[in-house]
Amino acid sequence: MPSIRDVAEKAGVSITAVSRALNDYPDINADTKARILRVVEEMRYYPKASARSLVMNKSNIVGVYYPTRDGIGFQQPFIGTMLDIFKDEIGKLGYDLMILGNSTAPFDSFSLLERVKHREIDGVVLLGKTDGTIEQLAQSNVPLVGIDHFVAGPRCGSVTSENRRAMHDAVVRLARAGYERIAFAHGPLDLPVAVERLQGFYSGMTAIGRAVERAWVVDGDFSVDGGIAAAKTLMACDPLPDVVLCAADITAIGMMQAFFRSGISIPDDVSLVGFDDIAAASYVYPPLTTIRQDVNGLGKHAAQMMVDLIEGGSDALPMHYVLPTELIVRSSTRQM
Repeated sequence: MPSIRDVAEKAGVSITAVSRALNDYPDINADTKARILRVVEEMRYYPKASARSLVMNKSNIVGVYYPTRDGIGFQQPFIGTMLDIFKDEIGKLGYDLMILGNSTAPFDSFSLLERVKHREIDGVVLLGKTDGTIEQLAQSNVPLVGIDHFVAGPRCGSVTSENRRAMHDAVVRLARAGYERIAFAHGPLDLPVAVERLQGFYSGMTAIGRAVERAWVVDGDFSVDGGIAAAKTLMACDPLPDVVLCAADITAIGMMQAFFRSGISIPDDVSLVGFDDIAAASYVYPPLTTIRQDVNGLGKHAAQMMVDLIEGGSDALPMHYVLPTELIVRSSTRQM
């Protein structure tokens, strides 16, 4: 592998000139800089990231922090898709990703802020739930972006969907379509996004002037197994709800399995509505009516926001984007 000395010798310049050309200093002659960069490309020379970081005070690395509770993690369909979009977009903007998952000593005793500083990470994207270590990071000077998660701090931003409004509007739409017994399967209530969707359900029920039947509000856990368990709980109710609004598609798919095994027809006996519009939502039978999140918008806005916070330095202002959703009507509901 060529060294900076090899590049300097071939270009006929000093090592300092090579360094200044690579770091885009304005005081180097344009023709000299062009010659150096041509040699760099020919020799396929790559400066060591650690050395470049010292010079530029930047690593061009963004950390991903995703504390999970279910053992599924990045296998969650919506999270996996959204992170893939974020990865591609942040890559176009000149940054790599590092997943913060080291649980061995001494890192298991480090706070998130300490780990970020140790790795010289430029910023952190947050998925999932918060804890005290997130609050510490948010109040530091490290750029932090929450996806589907509001975070507040001097260099923080958030990108989320209209979770409350989407659920509120779905309840109103179902009532107008003639549904009377509306149930709800929420996600883990230590996740802000799950709380927002539950709040939207209650808001919608208030708007249509109906009391919430407590037995019809069940924990769907944002998982297939959670959906199966929630369906079993609802099947013990008399009467059975005529529609179940789920806080995640993956929960609705689990419910489909449980209802099918029990001989309950969808949508004739009970209708199902999901949230996210993951790829599987259109493949299952019957295809799932769902609230579509703008997964491309979430990933792309989060990437641009992260770079703006990093490159804006201490002058960067906190940002918060809320993206619209769309109800996609398929065959798991009667006519809406």
